[in-house]
Amino acid sequence: MLQTIGEDPDAALGASINYMMMTGYVCCGWQMARAALSARSRIGSGTDEDFCRAKIATASFYAEQILPKADALLAAIKSGASTALALAEEQF
Repeated sequence: MLQTIGEDPDAALGASINYMMMTGYVCCGWQMARAALSARSRIGSGTDEDFCRAKIATASFYAEQILPKADALLAAIKSGASTALALAEEQF
């Protein structure tokens, strides 16, 4: 994004929503993984084990069902924004 915005600002801005969405999915996955690791370390210590198991299950669901969307967004980002810029403003 930083390289593209310097070379072709319109192309970078055209891909910006996909970039923001991808960043959100990845950051959420990172935080859920951190929570799952913390929960796993607490299992067996008597600290609300049901809650800890729910954290792990939620993180697993996110990793399997939601996080793969980041790959699709990355592919869209890499493909460029030429189609998003194909119409003139008057055509909207």
